[in-house]
Amino acid sequence: MNDTKIASKAKAQLANFMGKVFTHFSKPRRKFVEECLYGIQASGDTKLSSIVRAIDDDIRPIYTEKRLSRNLDDETLEASVSEAVLKDGARSVRSDTLLLVDPTEIRKEFSYKMEFVSRVRDASRSSKEGRDVLVNGYHGCMVAACRSGGRKTVPLALKLWSSRSPGFKGENDEVLKIIKEVYAATGGKGVVVYDRGGDRPAFYTYFIENERDFIVRLKGRSVLSWGGMHEVHNLARQCTMRHSHHVTFDSHGKECNVPISFGAMSVRLPMHPEKELHLVVVKGFGQDPMMLLTSLAVDGSFKSQWRIVEGYLSRWRIEETIRFVKQSYGFENIRVMTYTRIRNMASLVLASAYFATVWIGRNIKREVLAEHLTRLGKRLGEVPEFAAYAIADGIKRAFTRFGKWVRTVADTIAKAPECPAIQLLPGFAELLDIDDG
Repeated sequence: MNDTKIASKAKAQLANFMGKVFTHFSKPRRKFVEECLYGIQASGDTKLSSIVRAIDDDIRPIYTEKRLSRNLDDETLEASVSEAVLKDGARSVRSDTLLLVDPTEIRKEFSYKMEFVSRVRDASRSSKEGRDVLVNGYHGCMVAACRSGGRKTVPLALKLWSSRSPGFKGENDEVLKIIKEVYAATGGKGVVVYDRGGDRPAFYTYFIENERDFIVRLKGRSVLSWGGMHEVHNLARQCTMRHSHHVTFDSHGKECNVPISFGAMSVRLPMHPEKELHLVVVKGFGQDPMMLLTSLAVDGSFKSQWRIVEGYLSRWRIEETIRFVKQSYGFENIRVMTYTRIRNMASLVLASAYFATVWIGRNIKREVLAEHLTRLGKRLGEVPEFAAYAIADGIKRAFTRFGKWVRTVADTIAKAPECPAIQLLPGFAELLDIDDG
């Protein structure tokens, strides 16, 4: 398959994606969303100027940019796009599918006039400097589905918010809102996997009262076990490590093989003593044991306990997905000024990531296209395990080098000149010796 044909098929799949996922959209809104998705994919950026250059239509760029900006100010757009993507993605969620939840942020360090811009923690700088570094930006959260131990993620939700916006009630409220929307779309299916940020009473109350399964890493709290109240770190040190295993993972380009041991015990939360939970303790990743609280059934067998450990280790896939969104689509390059446009752009980035990671490759024909797009990306090294980068590079190259959003096809067949009706009479050509062949 040559490069031009790959580009043509990729563009056809984008049109197919719009027709199947956004069926309830009006024609003007569907056209706007399709143009934005094409522009984000082709430019690898969220700046409107970059999207306009990628669209490359015959209208003056300033008019196209104003039209996109005007449509981006629609307060109903974010909910409509997010709901459409979530509805399609929820079809891949089963009862044992992991719902990976991870807070994130976009940094706008030198932006002071963006609407409701607030202070966020710069995670990368904070980890390097060993202290909390606060910069201007917006808070966010992403949810992706993944099977335990799997490589592929399905982006389900991506939302931004500001602590200075009207009606803001707190981070717990925003995150729970997203989790509830995901569960509403999946019909209650899925197991929430959350890092230490999920160790909050508000989350446990929602999970337990609504019978939602979860795996949460504990920071440190008191739980009921062995007939009394105990601090989890003390329990972890006393837990019997019945099983051992080797975990292989990639760290800074090097393959690491770490031996771990793990065990489990029954515990209860003081605020919900009626619900039996299990504490799975893992040793080997550091000096302190890793403590996982889960509502899933756990017994003394290797299989039941490894299911929890493997489920939590799969959580790293959500961090890869967030990194992919920021790097491949310039998520932190958002330059729109109003709060509505910022949130709408986040939903369009979600749809772009869903198209690249899920829609391309959903069936056999699209898998073939994904392989060609990966080749078209012309990566210097091998395709990584998280192949979305290679596919996104291939789509960008296809859209920019071998195809335009508006293509003028030259008509190779010359149009017959208009002629008076008398010239159509029988014998007229012979009378004037006109060659009609």
